[in-house]
Amino acid sequence: MLSKIVLSAALMCASTVILSTDTLAETSFVDHRGRKITFEAPPERVVTIVRSAPMIYRAVDGKSDNIAGMNKDSLNRYFANGLYAEILPEMASIPSGAAQDGFVPNVEAILEQKPDAIIQWTHDPAIIEPLERVGLTVVGWQCCTEQDRLDYLTLSGYMTGRNDRVQSILKLQNDALTSLSEKMADQDQTILPSVLHIDQINDQIRVIANGSQDLSLSGVTNPAADDSGEWWRTIDLEQLLVWNPDMIVIPAYAAELDPQDLFDNPILASLEAVKNKRVYKQPFFARTPDAPEIYLTSVWLAAVAHGSDFAPDFREKIVNAYELIYGARLSEDQLNSILESEANTPARNYSDIFG
Repeated sequence: MLSKIVLSAALMCASTVILSTDTLAETSFVDHRGRKITFEAPPERVVTIVRSAPMIYRAVDGKSDNIAGMNKDSLNRYFANGLYAEILPEMASIPSGAAQDGFVPNVEAILEQKPDAIIQWTHDPAIIEPLERVGLTVVGWQCCTEQDRLDYLTLSGYMTGRNDRVQSILKLQNDALTSLSEKMADQDQTILPSVLHIDQINDQIRVIANGSQDLSLSGVTNPAADDSGEWWRTIDLEQLLVWNPDMIVIPAYAAELDPQDLFDNPILASLEAVKNKRVYKQPFFARTPDAPEIYLTSVWLAAVAHGSDFAPDFREKIVNAYELIYGARLSEDQLNSILESEANTPARNYSDIFG
């Protein structure tokens, strides 16, 4: 598979431009470095170093056949066990030696896979240069705005030639968030509940201050937000008591923390969120903000904040989303696992809202 990369000063931007959409014809687009990437046909062997890229590429392509390798962290985080391992079992058999020490490419292992293209982060030229030095085609992804994440789908669509699937996934996301936004427009914006996302409670407490999720879509505010741009803030108990949030959300990746842990903690007993049992564990679909199904998190948060009217037929919509995105029909047990139903049993109104 021949490919060409041309640096164009006129195209040094993060947006992507498609020049040909015919699956069987030459396709050109611009990656997040502003590099023009041209494939004579969709690449048949793609190696991904970006951790979340395998699930995104698999979702867009509708199959895993063309993923020739991945980062070891991708395997360990997503495909060794858990839901993705259940619904996409073939992913665990893909070679996973593409990167070492985070995103540092293992060039020798990558070359063994005879790839047509590599998906790699753009933040450090030093993790791209060794790949291009040996003649490999690199498609650069940058991190981590909401637009960047939409671009991951679009860039994968250009590579696979499956722009039809990209448009279906983007429509699924857009329809859900547009409906949510229309409902939220009727809410009194001056009395929105406050929510803190807490992922660690030890001597100090770690909260998400400036995450990528647009909390306004869910009709909540974040007292930890500031203009620092830092994702996390570490605070003490005194600051937590001052903020005294209406709700606390435990991120999906915080595997060692559940709502009951906070309810049982005597030093947190005076918090409004604890007293009112409004501490919730995020569902599985929030495990990585890059996942195509991440939009469900905004709908879920609106429902726990404002009631089930903001997420009608939510279980069915989760099932439909996973079927469209991954071609997987979820079982009831898998659906309950996604929703963290067991962990959220003691949380206020959870079973009433989500079943």
